[in-house]
Amino acid sequence: MPIYEYACRKCGEITEKYRLVKDRDEAPECEICGGMTRKILSISRPHSDLDPYYDDNLESHIKSKQHRKQVMKEKGVSEKFGKGWR
Repeated sequence: MPIYEYACRKCGEITEKYRLVKDRDEAPECEICGGMTRKILSISRPHSDLDPYYDDNLESHIKSKQHRKQVMKEKGVSEKFGKGWR
């Protein structure tokens, strides 16, 4: 279920609500003042797919999921079975 943002017409408070797509235009009451809200367009906030960390098993610093896959491939490690397993 997608999340939508609604701005209060009275106090300006932004409220986030999970809604079915068909219900997205049904604006909820403001949780702060009870005023009417309207759906607003949200800006996507880019975020990392993974926080960098050191993987003891791979003996490497991992920067992202893609980087982890690359390191695993270079070391001959399978996600399912581990190094050298068949």
